Amino acid sequence: MSGRDYLSDLSINVVNVPNTEIATILLTKPDGRVLFFSMATSFTVAALGAEGMARQVEMHIGNGYMPDHGKVALQLLRDYPALRAIFAKRFSSYQEKQK
Repeated sequence: MSGRDYLSDLSINVVNVPNTEIATILLTKPDGRVLFFSMATSFTVAALGAEGMARQVEMHIGNGYMPDHGKVALQLLRDYPALRAIFAKRFSSYQEKQK
């Protein structure tokens, strides 16, 4: 598949901007999977768009619930110092503004 090395097996769309469904599908390999996890997603556009492009992808819809999501988020911050630094920088300035 020359020129298609950039396509992914799994694409996750979490963008809270409308009309990003087709781009997500186009970035996914045929027979790949797409997870739409945004309130801006139009599932009609995604389904009809994939059909119109003749792109066979497996589409999943995130429902916003994950057991122990708080514990998982905190563990990610513990495990990845770079991520923790981003949060510290962003929210320390927020705390300063609240004083």
